[in-house]
Amino acid sequence: MHKLTFSVLVSFFLFTYAFANSIITKTFVTKTETEKVTYFRNLNKEAKIEHLLFFKNSFKSLIEKNITDKERNKGFLFCLALIDQLEKNNIDAILNFKALLEDKKFNLTKRERMDIYVAMQESYLKLNLYSKVFECNNQINSLIQQGEDYPLWSYNIQSRLYLQLQQYDKAIFQLKKEIAFLLQNKKRDSLIIPSAYNDLGYYYSLVKKNDSAIYFFNQSLQISKKNKKNIDSISYVNLLINTQENIANSYLQLKEFDKAIKEITTINNSLTEQNKKTPSYLNRQILLAKAFLGKKDFVKVKELIETIDNNCCLNIISLKINFLNLKHSYYNKIGKSDLAYENLLIIKKLTDSLFNIQQQKLLKSTELNYVIEQNEREVLEKNKIIKEKENMIFTTIIIGLSVLLIISFLFVRVNRKKRFKIEKMNLSIAQKNSQIEASLKEKEILLKEIHHRVKNNLQIISGILDLQNFSIKEPEIKAIINEGQNRIQSIALLHKTMYQNQNFNAISFDKYLAELISYSKQTYSILDKAIEIHFSSDTIQLEIDTAVPLGLILNELINNAYKHAFKSKESGFIAITFKEISKKSYQLIFKDNGNGFATDFDATKIKTVGYELINGLTKQLKGKLTTYNDSGAIVVINFNMN
Repeated sequence: MHKLTFSVLVSFFLFTYAFANSIITKTFVTKTETEKVTYFRNLNKEAKIEHLLFFKNSFKSLIEKNITDKERNKGFLFCLALIDQLEKNNIDAILNFKALLEDKKFNLTKRERMDIYVAMQESYLKLNLYSKVFECNNQINSLIQQGEDYPLWSYNIQSRLYLQLQQYDKAIFQLKKEIAFLLQNKKRDSLIIPSAYNDLGYYYSLVKKNDSAIYFFNQSLQISKKNKKNIDSISYVNLLINTQENIANSYLQLKEFDKAIKEITTINNSLTEQNKKTPSYLNRQILLAKAFLGKKDFVKVKELIETIDNNCCLNIISLKINFLNLKHSYYNKIGKSDLAYENLLIIKKLTDSLFNIQQQKLLKSTELNYVIEQNEREVLEKNKIIKEKENMIFTTIIIGLSVLLIISFLFVRVNRKKRFKIEKMNLSIAQKNSQIEASLKEKEILLKEIHHRVKNNLQIISGILDLQNFSIKEPEIKAIINEGQNRIQSIALLHKTMYQNQNFNAISFDKYLAELISYSKQTYSILDKAIEIHFSSDTIQLEIDTAVPLGLILNELINNAYKHAFKSKESGFIAITFKEISKKSYQLIFKDNGNGFATDFDATKIKTVGYELINGLTKQLKGKLTTYNDSGAIVVINFNMN
């Protein structure tokens, strides 16, 4: 009877959900622009995801339509940021949230600021940027102290943070405090307490306190069933299924296998065939197989393993590892140790792969944190420059008025004392000289800052390319992007050397060459080749118009050497010499002991990006390019500097 009731309930709610979704877009279109924001925000998560593209295009159109109306646009921009979150584009979401917070023209209320900080905290949490989570939390606490209500459905941010940090005891303690806070608030909806108890049960299961876990899971079921009339149907069904699955898992941990089988069977019997093609269903089937394995019903376990093997969703690594562990245990118990060992090897390989993915996520979050902090520093710098300019204008006006007063005073007394007039004129000249010196100093500072910013911006571009490279699978495209990054970095290093130099018109090329070679060694260290790079350079000051093409040429030559000269070798040697052979006449010699050029090699006819760039930049220098072999490849470039 219980199974039939549960099945009918699920079917009814699924029908209701399908019918409701069919009218969501039609209802949205009939709303006013202001009502559309409220309507979207009040929809449940499943309904939003179902029509995500529709809502995204709608709010983009509304933003373009009201481009000059900041007051109206803030609601649309906030909804667009929420859509970015649902699409897991958390960086875009954060940028939109920041745009709302930083532009005073949006004229945000305390309630709107609270909503933005709570949503932004969620994105930072998903990106593992915990320092930013705490920053948002400080802003939220400040708004609470000012009398603003906290959004109830964001009650568990703090406990989830402890969960991600794997501090489960602290997560349990914090969640209990959050539940106490919810119980005191009469504005809560009927689903929030059952959801919180389900989370608490899950936390207890993580610390192996399964009796406590089952108690809170049952609390969740009792309260949700009691208040189901007041709960959104789809959310209710999802919570019901999730809670029963958690109960089954706890029974499995307690080795109460019959109870676990009963719970999972109850859930599965209520589902349609379409719902049986999901990762959640597969996970329940694995739990069911583990329960039968605990009962030593090997025939049933074998049937379930064969069914799961033919499913489509085992491309999820964590799910596949769980399934392989099941097979490993099964083969061990039936005495097939060779198959058990085979599965164990696959598990180790997948576990290593999962660890690498987690490390990449950690690295990515660190890089994101750096980029975000860099952007924040740039905003602060811009505000500082604006303030300095305002102060300078004010000071200039004061000085101008003072000069006018002095000149007026001089004109009044011009006929009385010539000597007094000369002294005053000398004083005025001294003041102007001081202003000129200050102005020159300010220009030097600004020029240095420009080179610094250009270097930073180029490194940000390189970082963005690096992030993009993570999602690219084709080695050829990854290699092209890496070469582009190296070219960008060679220019960035030049600007770095420029702003570190006392003379902003020229750089010490020997210092720049040392930095470029150091960067190249770090870049190609992943190839595990023992390549030594030695260089010798005269102390030569080059203007930026000469240094940029020369730096790019060197970058291409080093890149080509690593790619081609030592392609089949584990070690090698590169020698770079830059010298002034006569007044304003220079020579660059690049030599390696690699495979050398092909017999028919002609640098002017090679149609690769690298050598086209080298030829073009040599022409830009009005120089001459010579290539030949001598125990390896040798490239010589001679040029004059006007």
